[in-house]
Amino acid sequence: MDIRRNHRDLSPVEKAAFIDAVLRLKTNVDSVLRPGQQSRYDDFVQIHKNSMGRGNPLNPNPHRSPLFFPWHRILIRQFELALQAAVGNNRITLPYWNWQLAGADNPFTSDFMGGNGDNTQDQRVTAGPFSREQSRFEVAVWDEEPGSTGLRRNLGAEGALPSAETVISALNRTPYWQEPGGWENFAEIELHNPVHAWVGGNMAQAVSPNDPVFFLHHSYMDLLWERWKHQHPRLPFFTSQDGMADAMNETVLVFHPENEPAPWTETFTVRQAFYTTELDYRYDHL
Repeated sequence: MDIRRNHRDLSPVEKAAFIDAVLRLKTNVDSVLRPGQQSRYDDFVQIHKNSMGRGNPLNPNPHRSPLFFPWHRILIRQFELALQAAVGNNRITLPYWNWQLAGADNPFTSDFMGGNGDNTQDQRVTAGPFSREQSRFEVAVWDEEPGSTGLRRNLGAEGALPSAETVISALNRTPYWQEPGGWENFAEIELHNPVHAWVGGNMAQAVSPNDPVFFLHHSYMDLLWERWKHQHPRLPFFTSQDGMADAMNETVLVFHPENEPAPWTETFTVRQAFYTTELDYRYDHL
């Protein structure tokens, strides 16, 4: 059973192993979706781009939809398994970032996620393991036409990170889906979206997984879904837009258009994404 932990609790050796796995997936493992044109890491960027209605759009779109949490759960779990395969180490797991910046909570350090973008170089990240200066981590998938190959960030330029109070407010929201203030609706708008905007650069685009912090962010979103489920054990932890508990449980989660290859051999229904333990992972703290 894989155990996901807060990044602040990783040792320097564990952080280095995680970074190495990301870099190897980016530079040493060929694409399944576009062999010879991009890396396996880039496949996950392509999938998310399509899911946002760009490139070759996915139907149904998992954003602003009840499918948001189960779809992203499968996406980041497949990424986690790809990291393990890239380095032959099944102890590699996705850490999570709780959106705090004080002390060890800050992931934007030179030995982990790297720092902010340089405002004299179109916000390109110039220090840290995902900069051109230190690695071959180069952007290969864009929202539109090919652009900068450097990872870009603009930390704090747009809005603020969610506060602890906003997280508590979100966890108190019920039911799973109710516009505008159900759990999924509030969490996606008030927790998920502001983090993408605050990091900026690539994270503010459909190709947001170009920034590895995307996976730490979504690992925390996934953990919060688990916490919400534990906080409201008598409520359905997934419903359709009509509030029906079973209406979409057998819906197949879509990760590729019909005219493109599948990114992995398995298919997953919403029901198969209900329990982390059935996907062979769990979190250190709920």
